Parts: sequence; structure tokens; C-alpha cells
Amino acid sequence: MSIVPQGLGDSVTENAMKPSTRKQDSHELAIKYAGLDDEAVISLVLAENKPSANAFIRGIWIAVGSLFVAFAGIGVIVPGMPTTSWLVAAAYCYGRSSQKLFRWLLTNRAFGNSLLGYYRSGIALPFHSKIIICGFIGLISASSIWLVTKAGDPGFGQITILIVAILGIWWVGWRVPTTE
Repeated sequence: MSIVPQGLGDSVTENAMKPSTRKQDSHELAIKYAGLDDEAVISLVLAENKPSANAFIRGIWIAVGSLFVAFAGIGVIVPGMPTTSWLVAAAYCYGRSSQKLFRWLLTNRAFGNSLLGYYRSGIALPFHSKIIICGFIGLISASSIWLVTKAGDPGFGQITILIVAILGIWWVGWRVPTTE
């Protein structure tokens, strides 16, 4: 007995057999947003992100998102420090906490254009941003391992930090699509 509705078997089978990669998905999103004006892109992005129902969790997302916005503000001033990467993290947090803050971030005079550029590119990062992000992950992880070692940890903390750092660098370096 088939669970596929009658008449849809061939297309469902074809779609299930097509390998979908992040790069293809990124390219499809870029095409989807290409001909749209800013307000249409903002509406689509807001529709794809729904806030948490739990008020406490929303508060945590707002606090973390606001911290990322502050880092992005520093990134505007400090050469070499990424801005868009922090905005993407803030957008993620605001998307889970507040449609109002998410809209503010997307329409903000200082940050809106770079964040909309990120969404228009198909949710991909430029290569130089990926290098800087991986460098920050490595630097912060190395200093965290050093601090945990100085604190007298027998090795469990260092191993955990190292594993998380390797996973983070792998994710940013290989799983996040790169803009062309």
C-alpha cells in the first residue's frame, strides 16, 4: 500500500531522488529574492521566522540578539571585524523572539542594507567573512582552552571546547554557502 497520493508518485519519487545541496538551495533563494523590492523581501523573511511562544525564551533571544547588534555596531567602526555575520546572528535571535525587532533590524538605516544583501544572496557569506569568523572561533577557543587549563580542569573542558570549535569551523567553512 502506497502512502503517496495517486498521481503524485512520479514527481515525489523524482524530487526524493534529486540531491539537494545547500549551494543549490542558496542559489534558488537568491533567484527568489532577485526581482523583489526590499519590502517584499522583508515580508517573505519575516513570514519564514516565527517567534517562540515562551516569554522567558523570547527574552533570552532578545538579550542575545541585542548583544550581537552591539558587536555589529563595533564591526562598523573597527576595520576587519565583520558586521554582516553579527547581524545574521542577531537576525536569527530576533526571528525567534520578536517580529518587531526583526523588522527593525531589516529596515535599520545602518544595518538593513547589508542584512538584506545577505538574504538576497541566498543566505550565503563572502569568503573573507568566513575566514574572519573561523579565525575568531579559533582564537576564542584557544584562549578559552588556555583559561580552562589555568583553572585546573583535568581535560574535559578543553576537549569539549576543542570539539565545539572544530564543529563551528567546519560548519562555517563548509556548510554555509559562499557568495560568488
